[in-house]
Amino acid sequence: MFCAQCGKQLPDGAKFCPVCGTNLQGSATTAEKPKRGGALKFVAAGLVVVAVAAGSYAMLVPAPAEKPAAAPPPKPAIETAAPEPKSVEKAPEKPPEPPTPVAEPQSPAPDPAEIAAAHKALDQKITDEEAAAKQASGKK
Repeated sequence: MFCAQCGKQLPDGAKFCPVCGTNLQGSATTAEKPKRGGALKFVAAGLVVVAVAAGSYAMLVPAPAEKPAAAPPPKPAIETAAPEPKSVEKAPEKPPEPPTPVAEPQSPAPDPAEIAAAHKALDQKITDEEAAAKQASGKK
């Protein structure tokens, strides 16, 4: 038998544990030898997971780029009067063209009569715009 409190082996017929002094008669405090190694397996599995994760991270992270050594600044040659910089005039930049507006999609008309009316309205609008453009070009 083994002590349920400390796990030490007990002599047969013992009433108290000789190591921790636990009373063995009052209740069923004796037990089979406690299993050990469950925690050890858990820790080992955790270490394996950590090692795999670290290895995967090391393989996926790109190596840091090496910085080239800074070149020392060039020593000035014999100092002479530097020519004055010429002013460069830049041509004025054209402002960017505004984006062309995009028509919002409309839900399809549920009725063929509405579709025909919409077509007729669009045709009239196009005719009006063409007439206005023709009239504007004729006035110049």
